[in-house]
Amino acid sequence: MAVKHVTLFTEEPLYLVFGGQLQNLEVAYQTYGKLNQARDNIVLICHALTGDAEPYFDKASGQEGWWQHFMGDDLALDTTKYFFICSNVLGGCKGTTGPASINPDTAQPYGSLFPKITVQDIVKVQKALLDNLGIHHLRAVIGGSFGGMQATQWAIDHPDFVDNVINLCSSLSLSAEAIGFNHVMRQAIINDPNFAGGDYYDGQPPHQGLSIARMLGMLTYRTDIQLAKAFGRVTKSEGQFWGDYFQVESYLSYQGKKFLTRFDANSYLHLIRALDLYEPSLGYADTKSALARIKANYTLVSVINDQLFKQTDLRKSKLLLEQSGVSLTYYEFASDYGHDAFLVDYAIFEKPIIEGLARKAKNH
Repeated sequence: MAVKHVTLFTEEPLYLVFGGQLQNLEVAYQTYGKLNQARDNIVLICHALTGDAEPYFDKASGQEGWWQHFMGDDLALDTTKYFFICSNVLGGCKGTTGPASINPDTAQPYGSLFPKITVQDIVKVQKALLDNLGIHHLRAVIGGSFGGMQATQWAIDHPDFVDNVINLCSSLSLSAEAIGFNHVMRQAIINDPNFAGGDYYDGQPPHQGLSIARMLGMLTYRTDIQLAKAFGRVTKSEGQFWGDYFQVESYLSYQGKKFLTRFDANSYLHLIRALDLYEPSLGYADTKSALARIKANYTLVSVINDQLFKQTDLRKSKLLLEQSGVSLTYYEFASDYGHDAFLVDYAIFEKPIIEGLARKAKNH
């Protein structure tokens, strides 16, 4: 199925949290399943940092989406029961307005002129999309990692709009260590000689910096256990002493190069900074006041050996949600896949997703 596109904020601009505005926003989105007559089976999927609007492709296309093995008939994301909507986030590079889009004021890509964005801004665009589609209520909002933050913000900003929130592998804010990882990734990109302050679209992109950033990111997404099982200390038969000498090095180099074919460096910078900056309290008196607005049933899933969103951070989030009066169901699991488990470890996530989607609104 072809990705759908819509232009939003045509009459009034989107006013951003940190100042600036955007108008005539292009948004790419996709839908799956069938809307029922009662219109009470709608689920919004919020993608992770480098995802897109297509978590699932029809098998006939020969391609797979990023949640391919979780979505389909009779799977956790059951297309026979629910009507799913997923859009590419604001600031992305897969069809929704981002730094590579044309700035109407200059007729050139935004580049360095693209404004600062937050999770709250991303949610505003998603809400505008649903308004445009005539959708006035959601059975659930679900997302993993960066998508889990979006799902949380939905329940805060629109408490009467959402019945259920399913947050997979995401704390309520990013740890100092995780911000540190993002800082190193940013420095790799902005110090690439081709970065040109973000205005590189008429020349060579900062591929070296983006590739290095992706390699570092991959190390935070998996676990030492999984890497040891997959590669150990095995070397390449024709390895380069200062390059891909070990198999694990070759794997990381491959992932870095592969990333260049599907992502834009400026989008990566803006989205990881939005990840850093996320605070539920933004716009509210404090965190507990913000969380107290949540009326939805809240499902939170922690992977014990997640090396990015660590167990201690998820447990702190659990406590904050409970102290704020949120109706919470909490799960903890171990997975060799670490943070990436919510994308690949179906056996662990099947039950929390199915049960999280099935819960009735508290006022029913």
